Amino acid sequence: MTANSEPVSLPTRTKVRRYLFLLIVLGLSVYFLLPRFTQIQHALEVASTLKMPFVILALGAQVLSYLGSGYLLRAVVRLAKPFSIVEGALLTAGANTVGTLGGGVLGTAGMTYLWLRQRGVHAGAAGLGGWIPIFLNDATLSIVSLLGLLTLIALNKFSSLLAVALVIAVLILAVGMGTLLWSLTHREKLLPLAMAITNFMARFRRKSHDPQGTEVAVGRLLKAWDALVLKGGWRGPAAGAALNTGFDMLTLAFLFLSAGHGVSLLVLVAGYGVPQLLGKLTVILGGIGVVETTMVGLYSILGVPTAIAVVVVLVYRLISFWLPTLAGIALVPYLEHKKYTALPAD
Repeated sequence: MTANSEPVSLPTRTKVRRYLFLLIVLGLSVYFLLPRFTQIQHALEVASTLKMPFVILALGAQVLSYLGSGYLLRAVVRLAKPFSIVEGALLTAGANTVGTLGGGVLGTAGMTYLWLRQRGVHAGAAGLGGWIPIFLNDATLSIVSLLGLLTLIALNKFSSLLAVALVIAVLILAVGMGTLLWSLTHREKLLPLAMAITNFMARFRRKSHDPQGTEVAVGRLLKAWDALVLKGGWRGPAAGAALNTGFDMLTLAFLFLSAGHGVSLLVLVAGYGVPQLLGKLTVILGGIGVVETTMVGLYSILGVPTAIAVVVVLVYRLISFWLPTLAGIALVPYLEHKKYTALPAD
């Protein structure tokens, strides 16, 4: 280094990880895309012939899918603090973006909880609002995946690797749902467990433990659970989860029609559920690569021309994943800084 030269600043660890991630994605893209250059050319030709009315219908179906999520969230916390379905949809989009960009399921549930608390929802209902939509959506997706697997078996398009992946995914979801149900049915053990967790978190964050606040939060959680399940309040959230998944599948169906290759309901289900479920359980952001590759592969073996499958799946992911994620990034500051009703006193 000369006397006049400026010191070289090394990139931070965050930048290094970001560059490494981009390099890996670029390498995988080159590895998978170069051998299929001819198929890509054909896919571009197919993309240029998409029928725009069906693409617009697909966009509308995706909006309705998110409104279904908003209805789900509102139904979970409706007794604590009513709010509009649109507000619930915006909340869901923002929280999903936080989870996608690195927070995972904990990030999604945590941001939903935080924003519900900012809206005056008490801790118990906000806790259910953070987790119940995740479990209901994944449970609905598991049912669709199992139906898809049965369809693949009936059509003799079944593989042992696919079965193993699906079993692992369903087991993980079952463990999560079982943990939630156990904690809410073994009420005498829930408070000591919550005390231990909050005490550990307080020590980890070097803050004082608030046992009274934990006891109040557990009491409200159980009260919200009773209102949701024991009093029949589960029907609304279940309907919301069904609407979310149903309109998401309708988005895909409209895109197949836009490509001039409509598919039957059985084929649509067979290629939809398993990739989505596997994508949710990967460490890669939003299941990028996993969902697209698996979905294209399944629809190809189910008789859809590969070029059409590639175009439909990529446009579907643009509408159902990339656009909501970008919108969620813009929503986060809005959701963070908008003023709401003050929290109710304990």
